[in-house]
Amino acid sequence: MAVSIEENDVIKHKAKAILSSMSLRQKVAQLQCRMVAGDPEKALFGAVDGLGAATVFGGVGTIEENAKLSDTTQDLVIAKDPNGIPVLLHCESITGVNAVGATIFPSAIALGATWDPDTIVEMAHVIRGQMLAIGVRQALSPVMDVCRDPRWGRIGETYGEDPTLCAAMSVAFTQGLQGDDLKNGVVVTGKHFLGYGLSSGGLNMASNPIPPRELREVYAKPFQAAISEAGLESIMNSYGTIDGEMVIISKHHLNDLLREEMGFDGIVVSDYMSINRAVSHDLCEDPAEGGIKALKAGLDIEMPMPYGYGDGLIEGVEKVGRLEDLVDRAVLRVLKTKLKLGLFEAPHSRKETIQETYESQAAYEHSLDAARRSVVLLKNDNLLPLSKETRKIAVIGPHADSIRLLFGGYTYPAGIDMGISGAMGEMAGMTDALEGSSEKPTEMPFYQDSNIRMQNPAVEETLRMMYADTTPTILASIKEKCPKAQIVCEKGCEIAGTGRDGFAAAIEAAKAADVVILTLGGKYGWGNNCTIGEGIDSDRIGFTGIQEDLAKQIWETGTPSVLVHMDARPLSSTFIVDNFPAILENWFPGITGGRAIADVLFGDCNPSGKLPVTVAKSPGQIPIYAMQRRGDGYSKPNGMVLNKYAEGDKTPLFHFGHGLSFTSFEFSGLKISGLTDTDDEVEVSVDVMNTGSAYGEEVVQVYVRDDLSSMLRPDKELAGFKRIGLDQGVKKTINFKMKASQFAFLDEDMNWIVEAGTMSVFVGSSSEDIRLKGSFRINETVEIEGKNRGFFAKVTIN
Repeated sequence: MAVSIEENDVIKHKAKAILSSMSLRQKVAQLQCRMVAGDPEKALFGAVDGLGAATVFGGVGTIEENAKLSDTTQDLVIAKDPNGIPVLLHCESITGVNAVGATIFPSAIALGATWDPDTIVEMAHVIRGQMLAIGVRQALSPVMDVCRDPRWGRIGETYGEDPTLCAAMSVAFTQGLQGDDLKNGVVVTGKHFLGYGLSSGGLNMASNPIPPRELREVYAKPFQAAISEAGLESIMNSYGTIDGEMVIISKHHLNDLLREEMGFDGIVVSDYMSINRAVSHDLCEDPAEGGIKALKAGLDIEMPMPYGYGDGLIEGVEKVGRLEDLVDRAVLRVLKTKLKLGLFEAPHSRKETIQETYESQAAYEHSLDAARRSVVLLKNDNLLPLSKETRKIAVIGPHADSIRLLFGGYTYPAGIDMGISGAMGEMAGMTDALEGSSEKPTEMPFYQDSNIRMQNPAVEETLRMMYADTTPTILASIKEKCPKAQIVCEKGCEIAGTGRDGFAAAIEAAKAADVVILTLGGKYGWGNNCTIGEGIDSDRIGFTGIQEDLAKQIWETGTPSVLVHMDARPLSSTFIVDNFPAILENWFPGITGGRAIADVLFGDCNPSGKLPVTVAKSPGQIPIYAMQRRGDGYSKPNGMVLNKYAEGDKTPLFHFGHGLSFTSFEFSGLKISGLTDTDDEVEVSVDVMNTGSAYGEEVVQVYVRDDLSSMLRPDKELAGFKRIGLDQGVKKTINFKMKASQFAFLDEDMNWIVEAGTMSVFVGSSSEDIRLKGSFRINETVEIEGKNRGFFAKVTIN
């Protein structure tokens, strides 16, 4: 929640008063960041003029030690700063605090599959409490990028392909983490501004070929929603380049678009070493020029270490006096943020809350609820749920008995793996942190015929010691469900490579079993021992290695088989879809993932997740998504159609929003009312009844289409959604209220307009499974202010 006008005026006055007493060096220090690990005195050497921001590594032994490290860092910075200005400490928290002992929730793409902003809000409340307990007040999360290319390794950090879904989830995360009072909250940093999720070749840090209209209507929407509806306090630039302008030094994007058009009033922080990239890309002659260009563009804090915002910037400002006004602008923003947080009065950790926040059973249960809701039942030919009385079960695949493979990137277990495997130098921004390190982790060999390295055995051993009490594997969870069953586990193959040594044992286990649970997928994290993650992109979208070959041979045994897919990319295998009777998409579910998948497999939880992405059959279909403009891709326009593939077809393997249940739901009673004028609201109501034999949760989805428009518009556009739980035979009415401005778009002159005309409405269980249709009409065309438009439907249930 944003501060009041009166409070904001007081904060501005205080910030200006502090600024007036600062030297140039002290001002620039507020724009700098340091990485604090090990000895904070050593890490802060040279920061004699204060410090704007810092990251304190969560790799120390205990939660209490993390809190102590934060407090020590604060005390050292405040003591060094002539004005006693505290430092703003940050960490990653996309699916939980990236620190020892924190509750780990499902990966972001899995959270997108819940289609449940309420789940995100509750998760963010947990994260907020745990961050406050260790004294960290800025989250470099969430990723608000819209991703429409599964080749991109960071798809797992996003909420999916749709700007409306991403907007609703981003608003929920922001509201939950910042809270009603920022003095008891954490600054949320939306990233990566802008268009980072659609890059040339699906490659990380590559250029982003996005035109200005699409950039604003699609990729900026989650950021705009979080700014307008939740008071987003921080933005991080992307590493990308739009129309030849690298975002980090682009005034058009960091100031004109973000601040002037979108009304953002918080701090802009750099993604790690972004100015370094501007220099290495020959856009700046040296760090000083890079720093000056970034300052002019609108960057406030450079992370993770001073490079462009070092002595060179100070010398440049001293030579060109008018640049100090830009320094002042940035420093004022930083000071205001620290004042809003109440850091001057209370800079330290709330270590007295550690037991309450980190040992919370409620937090664990919420992680379990989120993991259950994220599981998507893609196909079920009456095989699931399995009976707990099944006598012989074969659990096969590399994920079957692994703790590491339950966790995605930007989690503490992935960080442990990175450290043990020596992959830290491959993470963006870690070069400086490792400089001078004498530690040389054991370099593992590559899997046979692969670019992926084997996992160091010490990784699994370490994680089992750390998480044995909280994180049962899939195998252990199945054994708990079926204590009387004969359960055999065989790995079969690795996540990568061509080694078939495990095939024979896996096939024999499958032949002897009553049912096979086959767990296949990837490994999500950092470095070349992972198959997906930051900087781990792919020109393929199917299984890595020979996993599909294993699946074919398991299928040939004739034993009924469930395929449990675990990856950040969705399952893209026509063979699996055509032949396996049951398929579950389980993403990377986090600390409770083994239990969640066992609950679904054996019917203790009815699956209710929905795909947050459209699933391509082949890389040649990319980009493929539900919101394609009329005439593009697989949309079905009237009239002449000559867009087709000579080989293959245009239709997806699975549609956006798809997800089955063990029960059935009936949609009826569609009513559409209101909205004749542009400042009105339209209300869409629908009755949903559980017509099956068990409790279940359905995600009711509302789509719209502009029937006649002055610009080419999407064939179908998500407007609202709601997860609803219903007992057998129960019916409820879901009411969706949407502002007319939610249907605004940019006209030929790049003005936001709500256009007169008829809008079709589609209500259903997915973007393709439409149950009810209707329409409404807007009577007049009006130009509006885009930052104040509607973003997604507000929902009530009767």
